[in-house]
Amino acid sequence: MSRDLHIAVVGAGFAGQGHAFGFRNAQMLPALEGVNVIMDTLVEPSTALAESVAARYGFARTASCVEEILERPEIEAVSLALPNNAYIGVVPRLLEAGKHVFCEKPLGLSTAEAREMTRAAQEAGVVTSVGFCRRRVPALAALAQVVAEGGIGTVHSFRASYFADYAADPQAPRTWRFQRDIAGGGAVADIGAHIIDTVRFLLGEVAEVTSATLETVITERPLPTGGTGHNQGASLTETGAVENDDNAVVSLRMNSGAVGSVNLSRIATGITDVFAIEVYGSKGWAKFESPHSDELYLCQPEQSAPGFDGPRQIIAGPAFPYFSDVACMPGRGVGTGYGENLVGEIQEFVAAVVGRGEVTVPFAEAIPTMAIIEAAEESARTRTPVTPR
Repeated sequence: MSRDLHIAVVGAGFAGQGHAFGFRNAQMLPALEGVNVIMDTLVEPSTALAESVAARYGFARTASCVEEILERPEIEAVSLALPNNAYIGVVPRLLEAGKHVFCEKPLGLSTAEAREMTRAAQEAGVVTSVGFCRRRVPALAALAQVVAEGGIGTVHSFRASYFADYAADPQAPRTWRFQRDIAGGGAVADIGAHIIDTVRFLLGEVAEVTSATLETVITERPLPTGGTGHNQGASLTETGAVENDDNAVVSLRMNSGAVGSVNLSRIATGITDVFAIEVYGSKGWAKFESPHSDELYLCQPEQSAPGFDGPRQIIAGPAFPYFSDVACMPGRGVGTGYGENLVGEIQEFVAAVVGRGEVTVPFAEAIPTMAIIEAAEESARTRTPVTPR
């Protein structure tokens, strides 16, 4: 049966464009056959950016504020990619208007805000989802299946990391990401949200943040001048304080008893974006690294012939979760990357909106990750273990 779905995207920065990319390709999912995703409105206050992004992704119109879409019943679903502090003022209004809502991670500034938005969503009875796109990586999802099925035995330890260099230049402007009242935490909340969620995805819930160290290395930055998002200029004369962390090391104990660490840096010069996790069990180990996102490494000595008991490189293909729904050519070895992860998460959201699937990462699923981030910040301040709450 044919069905139109009008959507709006709020925020035309990098993340918003990623969401738009996902909606443009959502119909690759077989369950969405006959669903016509209509790129209705792009909401962005910068006229130049709005017009450019709208043309690129095929939006029918642009708007400068959310109010312009609230009273349009034909827009059923709204995707938001905003500064972290903006969600609490926008999301409840969209929910009250009956819109299905997709939010980029993290869900607000705090656990309290995430809980408030979750309650509002439950009261509204609409579909919600949070942009933990790494769960949709075919190779990482396959690794999660291996762990869940006992393929490496009982997991006792892990090592996770996310290194990036988007903030490595000390002359880069002090955008909202460096201000606590807008962003909350620094590396621990921004890139940390992704890898902490991945630890939960693979290993279950966190019982305790046993220790944490958060460090601000570049303590001052030039104030921004003109431009928008990642294209803002930097003042030559005025600076402002950096109010959150550049680097973080967080030690965790899982409910299962497994222990491990999460290492984070947004100033890792020359490391553009590397996301990785290694999981060690009683019968082997497994590893995923984002620069090789179409593969995983798996070591299962008991299942190998003598002398061939080392790690195996396994290439993603149609047998892996999500692969055939997002790959441009559904054949092993053609490659999937970050764009396909975004397509996968939007496909799941759209399918739930039109009643052809369920969301696995609703707003409620973001609450534990937010709680872990807050516990890490508290542990860093008090130098004591903290239970997420």
